[in-house]
Amino acid sequence: MSKQWDYYNMVGFAPETDPPDDLERLSVVAAETALFLDFDGTLVDIAPTPDAITVDGSLKSLLTDLNRRHNGAVAIVSGRNLQEIEHYLGDCAPTVSGGHGAELRHGGEHLHGVKCDADRLDHIKKAVKEFAVLDPRVIAEDKSFGIVLHFRQHPELECKVRDFLTILVGEDDAFELQSAKMAVEIKPKGISKADAIGRILAFKEFSGRSIMFAGDDDTDESAFSWVNQQGGVTVKIGEGPTCARYRTHSPSTFKAWLREQVEAGRS
Repeated sequence: MSKQWDYYNMVGFAPETDPPDDLERLSVVAAETALFLDFDGTLVDIAPTPDAITVDGSLKSLLTDLNRRHNGAVAIVSGRNLQEIEHYLGDCAPTVSGGHGAELRHGGEHLHGVKCDADRLDHIKKAVKEFAVLDPRVIAEDKSFGIVLHFRQHPELECKVRDFLTILVGEDDAFELQSAKMAVEIKPKGISKADAIGRILAFKEFSGRSIMFAGDDDTDESAFSWVNQQGGVTVKIGEGPTCARYRTHSPSTFKAWLREQVEAGRS
């Protein structure tokens, strides 16, 4: 068994034996499909900093049309704070999971989220923010139930960031590290996008439908794996090893495909 195989199994997905199919070959039946969409890197391009993304009216219009086409069975499943998704998308996405499943809004109501040690989380956040002050080449992104260190502008700092956060969290019973695209995040143990999707499937708009989930990041791989096990459709946005069954080049090509699905449903 190769070292590459060992590595990818450890992080939760195996290297591609059969590469993902081209998304253009896929067509879904809206009345039978629940649509789950990541945000950054999937619906919007990754920006130099988390607050530098651009969301225009065409994305909001697309989400409104998709929600109508799928009879309400459309959800945003993001690592961002729920409040930030609401800021960017407003009401055009009625069902939103934020913080990798730590927060949830459905039907205009904010539902109970994850419980964690608030004092311990506050200590972690203060330490991470101090690290970012001492080395301004990294960016600390505060989250409701965690915190992220981004090194996207200085990828050579990955080892430094990872070593610091590993020491900070240690053998913590409540928090863990999660790798992301040019970033490392501290989050509560026991939450994931897969769990968020499972929770949302209990809502009546989503219940009994097949699942389609699209994402771009290492943080989406566990959800890809879970959705695959449920017989659903998974879509990887961009390059990199994945267990997703389909792939498309970028958020732009993915949104173009989604728009084609909407237009095909009108014909």
